[in-house]
Amino acid sequence: MKISLFHGSEQYAVFEHAGDYGRFAVRPSGWSGLLRIRFSVPVLDVHGCWVPESRTPSAKLPWTVESRSAGQRAFPFLAFFNSAQVNRLSAGLTNLADDTKILAQMNQENCNYDIAFEVALGKDSGDFELILDQRPLLWTDCLADWRKTLGVKLPAFPDAAWEPVYCTWYAVHAAVTQEWVEENARIAASLGFRTLIIDDGWCFDAMKRVSPETISTWYEWIGDWRLSEQKFPDFENHRKRVQAMGMKYLFWVAPFLIGAESGLIKMIPGCFSEECREGCHVFDSRRRDAADILLDKMKHVMADYGLDGLKVDFLDRIFPDTEDPRGRDTMRFVRKLAESVRAVKPDALLEFRQAYATPGMLPYATQFRAGDVPFDFLDNFLRILQIRVSMGDGVPVHADPAFWHPRESPVNIARHMIASLAGVPMLSMDLSRIGEMEKRIIRHWLGFYREHRETLNFGKWDISFMPGGAAYAMACGGAESIVILLDSAHLGEALRKAAPRVFILNLSAEAPALPGGKTWSGEGNRAPEGRIPPGGLGELDR
Repeated sequence: MKISLFHGSEQYAVFEHAGDYGRFAVRPSGWSGLLRIRFSVPVLDVHGCWVPESRTPSAKLPWTVESRSAGQRAFPFLAFFNSAQVNRLSAGLTNLADDTKILAQMNQENCNYDIAFEVALGKDSGDFELILDQRPLLWTDCLADWRKTLGVKLPAFPDAAWEPVYCTWYAVHAAVTQEWVEENARIAASLGFRTLIIDDGWCFDAMKRVSPETISTWYEWIGDWRLSEQKFPDFENHRKRVQAMGMKYLFWVAPFLIGAESGLIKMIPGCFSEECREGCHVFDSRRRDAADILLDKMKHVMADYGLDGLKVDFLDRIFPDTEDPRGRDTMRFVRKLAESVRAVKPDALLEFRQAYATPGMLPYATQFRAGDVPFDFLDNFLRILQIRVSMGDGVPVHADPAFWHPRESPVNIARHMIASLAGVPMLSMDLSRIGEMEKRIIRHWLGFYREHRETLNFGKWDISFMPGGAAYAMACGGAESIVILLDSAHLGEALRKAAPRVFILNLSAEAPALPGGKTWSGEGNRAPEGRIPPGGLGELDR
């Protein structure tokens, strides 16, 4: 395989790739501007592809595959594989900070995908590597090996990063009040939650819910980060009461959003995008003078309100762009943000969202959450798995808050909770309004999480993908394995790889047989003897 490197329009290097695996040093020599790396791969036993923005492996071959990454969004990696998920080509860069575009275009004449990596180099870019992997392994194993080449060490995450979370967002949106929070925090603590996130709405007075009518101006007041005393008239004592329940107390922030009606917009003129979407502009991270103002505000939120951490949202609103690169400046902001927060509280919790749940963010965040999927436990499960294959084992991957209709069936409520156990469980229901049946289901699955947290949090995860989806995810640790089953036809495959003692959590709509094992039927999900009902639990000792 011929690999050509161009700086601008000038070709300056050619590599020859032979064999199954190659690491090629890219040395920009202090250049700035666009670097292009070009090569081709035959469409031979290739049936699908994956890039970091993908929720699951594709079940088809697109004419064009495109991925954009920078420090604050995704990462430069592409995989092609066959229908058995066996790698045919994985390609990645070890430069995670610079704005990068991957473009793979189907060339029918030559029966190839013509692939280009375009990297916006800056004066601080330095040397990096191109990794090409054609070994006949599962593509997820090739991704794991690429991640090892980055040399990013796994930090010591605080114990609280592994604790179940109660979040206010779906339950109440911005119609949040001190009394409502305290009542729900009390119930949440009794159910087994140990972290509370006050989401958007704490820093302005308007009481509103998300709807097609409100979303167009939703963020217009964001940017000043001052507590609403109408909603929280006695915040310090309120926060202390919640913390006394055994709950960590976090606020939502979005440091890059500049509300059109905020006072901040007048303080930093010309330091944000012209476009106003959903009532706000997006900060230009290249403006380091203004960045310091935003960082001071984040430090103020932590210090003045006595918080245990922050939910940091919308860092990915600065979208990767090789023609207007801001990746390195954005990562500088993220690094200083983490330093500022930890200067106030060394063990502070910092939640980052899915688009920037990347290996390069490991030094900064303490937990990485699946993107917003209200009502959708299947996509929640798949999003958690996407973060797991991207980040590797031993990382606090958090579910998006489970949220269901008030008349949802017990079976589906159990499936919501099971899906969340692929990560650290999170919930956002109005707990003052749910019934005893719902509380029993929540308490049961949080109890299972606590009983098996060593395996779930620190075991080795085996994720079985198939075209367009996932069959199961299995955590293995010591003498036990925990299988979260999505496709019941693959139960036998999972059991063949499982430890002597195995627990099967049935996320599927089927009731697979478990000969010789015990099954648990929850609220409203009865099944014939020896079968695991949907939303149920099977246990097998072999």
